[in-house]
Amino acid sequence: MKQVMSAFAFVLGLVLGLIGGAALLAYAYQAAGLYPPDDATIKFIARERGWLRDDV
Repeated sequence: MKQVMSAFAFVLGLVLGLIGGAALLAYAYQAAGLYPPDDATIKFIARERGWLRDDV
């Protein structure tokens, strides 16, 4: 029974660690501005720079 509880605790810690690590990595990427811009951001920048016309 003790081994079953230890294995369960190990798997639970592994899952929580992976989720926490992924969340921390995603936060770091977002904070550093490394995520690629989405379509709305690209269109906004293009309109600001005059590369995109609204009448098209």
